[in-house]
Amino acid sequence: MTASPAAAAYWYGGEHKHHTAHKNHEAKAADSTDREPVGRIQKGPLQIFISINQQKLHLYSDGAHVADTSIATGVPSLPTPLGVFSVIEKQVFHRSNIYNDAPMPYMQRITWSGVAMHEGESIGHRASHGCIRMPHDFAVRLYRLTKLNTRVIIANSELKPSEFADPHLFVHKQIPPPEVAASPPPNGAEPATAKPADLAVHVSTLAPAPVVQLDGPSPPIAAPAIGAEQKIAATPTPDPPGTGDATMQAPPARPEDAAKELARVAAAKKTPISIFISRKRQRLYIRQDLEPLFDTPIVIAQPEAPFGTHVFTALEFTGADRTTMRWNVVSLPGEAPKRAHYVEERPRDGKHGRSRGREIEDETTASPPPSSPAQVLARIEIPPEVSEAISQMILPGSSLIVSDQGLGDETGEGTDFIVVTR
Repeated sequence: MTASPAAAAYWYGGEHKHHTAHKNHEAKAADSTDREPVGRIQKGPLQIFISINQQKLHLYSDGAHVADTSIATGVPSLPTPLGVFSVIEKQVFHRSNIYNDAPMPYMQRITWSGVAMHEGESIGHRASHGCIRMPHDFAVRLYRLTKLNTRVIIANSELKPSEFADPHLFVHKQIPPPEVAASPPPNGAEPATAKPADLAVHVSTLAPAPVVQLDGPSPPIAAPAIGAEQKIAATPTPDPPGTGDATMQAPPARPEDAAKELARVAAAKKTPISIFISRKRQRLYIRQDLEPLFDTPIVIAQPEAPFGTHVFTALEFTGADRTTMRWNVVSLPGEAPKRAHYVEERPRDGKHGRSRGREIEDETTASPPPSSPAQVLARIEIPPEVSEAISQMILPGSSLIVSDQGLGDETGEGTDFIVVTR
């Protein structure tokens, strides 16, 4: 695979020369690392693909291939997990709190359970406890480029994102201007408006259960909490006798109003969002800045038919109207079941003795995803008010993950959506 000329000039030429003063572990070296220029590569969302079989890392920017490097992933007894991850923590100088205070320079964490990308040794073959080790120079340059939430996808074989267009993908919509306030009611009464408590109650209609039961012990994604005072405030009360229209109770907020308010708050941050659709749970979840926003039930046609796991990434606006976006997609291969077979072992010293047997598992082989990306999107029906809210929040850099799985143990506080396929 060949990188673009501009990217190659930086990654493989002389422009990437740097000082190695960071070896003294001084704080000022850590500061200067982030300030140094990162070279000329195409601006856009970064995507990192790890190939276990190749022991390679492949870097893409704005959908274009940038660079590769040899790596070292986990040994068979402590394999590197497969699936969809993102960078959730970065430290120039880090030491393992699991493996004897081992140094992990230029650490970029992808799970809170201990998996990270970092500078390391024994490059080119499986040698780590599950982390992804990189050569020093590449680890430094990659550290300068990435930000929190940079996507990292790990598979046995090499994955390559491809351009993708589909009418079911989200477009960006501007939030409409606020409506003109209505004339004040007679007799000087306050205008009827939805109170925050009303909004909180009806936000929960997007996710009926106050707390969503996840697939593991990680912190659950909860609908906005409703305190006792809010419940009381949100309960309509009859007008006192004889007051007539003088006291007007606020009408309950509608679900679409709650979605609009969520969209307004999220859009004001001007940061990408992540959307996760689970066939297992038949729910849609949204996160922003590594924090949950809300989740809602959805309808999936043929719910018993597998999706596979597909990651769609919005790269850039394609027109001056800033509505449609260019997307790419990568589909993770399905994992064929492992086949166990019996192996007889003779004594190593060649002497007579009782033979022993053991069962070993064949290496898994990749199989095509159960459904194509277009087929998967066509089977998903999202509530109109939620789809409208997503369109107002979505920006280049946002992603949509569609998977057969639910939210596993690794998705939790301070993470984007993590889908572990092994």
